[in-house]
Amino acid sequence: MLTRTLKRLADRFKNRDSDFKGLFEPYAGSEIVSLDCEMTGLDTKNDHIVSIGAVKIDGNKVKTGDAFEAMIDHGEWLSEDAIRVHRIRKVDLDDAVAIETAVMAMIEFIGNRPILGYNIQFDLKFLDRYTKPLLGFSLPNQIIEFADVYRKAVVSKRPDAVPHLGFEEIIDDLHVPVFGRHTALGDATTVAMAYVKLKRSR
Repeated sequence: MLTRTLKRLADRFKNRDSDFKGLFEPYAGSEIVSLDCEMTGLDTKNDHIVSIGAVKIDGNKVKTGDAFEAMIDHGEWLSEDAIRVHRIRKVDLDDAVAIETAVMAMIEFIGNRPILGYNIQFDLKFLDRYTKPLLGFSLPNQIIEFADVYRKAVVSKRPDAVPHLGFEEIIDDLHVPVFGRHTALGDATTVAMAYVKLKRSR
């Protein structure tokens, strides 16, 4: 975490006069963005992003009407297993865009808002492969790991509890409906709904 903070400060200084300086400004609004990426596999160096989904949260409201979704033109790398998991068909890629286009559109959607996600550091490692060449830096946004928020909420009520932090276990425990599991926008929306429910229960 310290390394990330120092890197962010260095990147902010280098970009103080760039077109991206706004990304480094402290966010003063009330929104956060739930983000999810779906990939062809788990290898952060060799696998590829299939889709990106994001939805804004404002206070205790998930703004499902203010969402972002991009399918990535990586069809040649989609294995049969990946297609089964993500329920992606060839026709779903008709409107797919280049990964660079999707990443820049995602950044415009998110701005300097905090980013929420489940196992979000894993997604960010994939995104780093594109943000660093495109921008010269990793996303500088504040990061909120949903599993940590859930763990702290459980332990605050039951100090001796050892919560299960698997995605399905958390969602089942919170009795939140699943929105399109293994789709980027579906998982982002599910996490957003679960996060809001946790906030309401405090």
